[in-house]
Parts: sequence; C-alpha cells; structure tokens
Amino acid sequence: MTDETYHKCMTCRLCRHSGDVWECVPDGRATEPASSCGRYRPGCCEACASYSDGKCSLTGNEVYDLDVCQFYDPSCPV
Repeated sequence: MTDETYHKCMTCRLCRHSGDVWECVPDGRATEPASSCGRYRPGCCEACASYSDGKCSLTGNEVYDLDVCQFYDPSCPV
C-alpha cells in the first residue's frame, strides 16, 4: 500500500508552516501541505533539520548535503 503523503510538502523538511500558512523556504514561496516540488529529496541531509554547515548534529559527523541518512525512515512523518 502506498503512503499518500509521500513526496508532499507535509513530509519535506524544506517546508515550514505556522497554522494554515505553508512556505517553501528555499524558493521563498507559499505552498500547501499536499503540494510537491523538485526539491523533495527523501532522506538526504540537505532536507534534514539536523544538518548544518556540512555537519550532522545527531552524529557529529561531517556529511555531504546530498548524502542519504542512515536514520531516515520514510514511514515517519516529519
């Protein structure tokens, strides 16, 4: 069975929301929870809130922004 939220803004760490207002941070544009875009990269460090300046705050390791995290679980909501 396919997860209906897969590839949607509601599961993207690059989207921020406050109440009903959603924003795609890199594009600086309004979006909606069920929208999607080409920036969606499931599991990659670039899309993770624990990634900052080439470092993972969970592990303390240096990582490349397009690396895919070993802790990524597609079944978990963000």
